[in-house]
Amino acid sequence: MALNILVADDHPAISVAIRSLLQGQLGWHVCGEATSADALLQATRRLRPDIVVTDYHMPCGDSRDGLGMLGQLRRGHPGLRIVVLTMMTNPLILRAIADVPVQGLLLKDSPLDELIHALVQIERGLSYIGRSAARVLAESSARYPCQDERAGVQSLSVRETEVLRLYLSGKSVTQIASSLSRSVKTISRQKNCAMQKLGASNDRELFDYAARQDLLMALS
Repeated sequence: MALNILVADDHPAISVAIRSLLQGQLGWHVCGEATSADALLQATRRLRPDIVVTDYHMPCGDSRDGLGMLGQLRRGHPGLRIVVLTMMTNPLILRAIADVPVQGLLLKDSPLDELIHALVQIERGLSYIGRSAARVLAESSARYPCQDERAGVQSLSVRETEVLRLYLSGKSVTQIASSLSRSVKTISRQKNCAMQKLGASNDRELFDYAARQDLLMALS
């Protein structure tokens, strides 16, 4: 019985390369492609693939951000095996993706042949973290819990929480403003207010704080 694989990426050249690679494997069938998060969710419902190979950061529509998209996939299709290919190298984001959970996580700088190896492992019921993704995670100094810092998270307003989660998941202030139908000035103000409450004076301190507190998952 064929292993049906759905491929999702908003860059056609990448989808073509992945399709060509996978179609050459005996017993594997690329059953469809998607170029946005919403198209991926719709195609998954319609085609019922065994595995989804997807980018993390695509046009999102109603599914909002990459973590929102992955969460919807996981909740709607508990048995679906998910492999994420991403250019993101922030260990906070990579850890949040792995915690969805997904069965495979690779950076886009990985050789395409590594995707074949990952899918073979996943077809056998195992999980796979790509070599470059594993190196980023291993080198990060994440998870230094400090309970006193949690008070800052609890003081965030609903809108500040929403903006901060989208920003930490990889969206720019301009992209957040567009997706939430607010002005760039408003989003920038809400982001800055959230940072002040967390005691972060710049983006590096914000991401350090987020890594210590596993903040992406806390805001989900």
